Amino acid sequence: MAEPAGPFHVLRAGPGRFLCYCRPGGAVCVTDAMEVWAGDLGGCPAFGCRCPPEEHGAMLRAALGRGAAELSLGPSSATLRMLEEPRCPAVALAQLPAAEARSQLQALVFGMAGCIETLERRLEAVETLASSCSPQKNTAQSQQLFLPARKRHLE
Repeated sequence: MAEPAGPFHVLRAGPGRFLCYCRPGGAVCVTDAMEVWAGDLGGCPAFGCRCPPEEHGAMLRAALGRGAAELSLGPSSATLRMLEEPRCPAVALAQLPAAEARSQLQALVFGMAGCIETLERRLEAVETLASSCSPQKNTAQSQQLFLPARKRHLE
């Protein structure tokens, strides 16, 4: 099974909601749970773009995290644009064929399920610590459990 995707962000476009996520390898995907659009974050920069290509993916992830990205849908494509970065071009997203979209959605669902299982195990460990430690020790130990995972998902 493919590596889990993430981080995850919900975007609105018109009346719909869309899940935006980054895949390992520099791809960004957007789905409404029925269709999937995908694009490459490391592609060639547009003519006149002053955004360094190696920074484009990190800048887009940061914009998504701040809620500063906009999704526009077309008939068979979409664009993802950073609202606060006019020097960066929009990322072109192509609608995936149905078979590939199904495969991507399956990988996404099972990747998210794996993340949920990991979080549940960590929560269980924290609850065990809470019942056996003083409040001061509990705070320090629970921070050690969650900080490494958060850093891993943000990269």
